[in-house]
Amino acid sequence: MVTLKGQPMATPFPLAHSPVSASRNVHSTGDSNISSDLTIIGNVSSKGSVTLDGTIEGNIYCTSLIVTGNGRINGGIVANQEVTVQGQVKGTIRGRRVMLQASAKVEGDIFHQGIGIEMGTRYDGTLRWTEDEHAFTEPQFPARANAAEGGESDGHA
Repeated sequence: MVTLKGQPMATPFPLAHSPVSASRNVHSTGDSNISSDLTIIGNVSSKGSVTLDGTIEGNIYCTSLIVTGNGRINGGIVANQEVTVQGQVKGTIRGRRVMLQASAKVEGDIFHQGIGIEMGTRYDGTLRWTEDEHAFTEPQFPARANAAEGGESDGHA
């Protein structure tokens, strides 16, 4: 139990048994769902599968991705395995297997090793089959120049 200005306040679990501590990082490799009431402005990275029913204004990096009929991405997609699009994507798609379903609206190039496009899909871009395995991995960005020179870095670009 926590008290605030003399008033008791309930906690969901005892503070001594908090599931997240300052000395520990939490990583999820499971499935993630981004619901229809959520808009993310910025890049998203997951080591697992993602189902997008909301909106992402930025790039997404994941193992596999399903963009549902309500899902929207204004940015690039890099999926280590499979991308299924039922909603809207404006940006480059990179996935080993890419499936555009009939309700999909896609503007951008697609780099793939296998493609499926259903009748009725709206697609404007270039399809490019690639052997380059690096096309399907999240890019590694170098540290900021001032951090490399011994300066302080706040972790923001």
